[in-house]
Amino acid sequence: MDKKIKFVWDFFGLDAEKTATHSLHHLEEFLIKSNISIYSKGVFKQSDSHFYSFIVLDISHLEYIKSKLSPNRAFFIK
Repeated sequence: MDKKIKFVWDFFGLDAEKTATHSLHHLEEFLIKSNISIYSKGVFKQSDSHFYSFIVLDISHLEYIKSKLSPNRAFFIK
């Protein structure tokens, strides 16, 4: 079984949903150009003023993503 990691970018405020959606679009573009496969992706509503965009990738991309895209958080998932 592949080990996976969920990378998260947080956005706050009145435009948080719009910003998270826009961010996800650019994340996808970057990953396509970098030839990195995405397990899953999306935008999640944490509260009315806190949304986050996320991508789930193979753990082998951890250091690359941290250095290039500076996620706010990351979680190992099964």
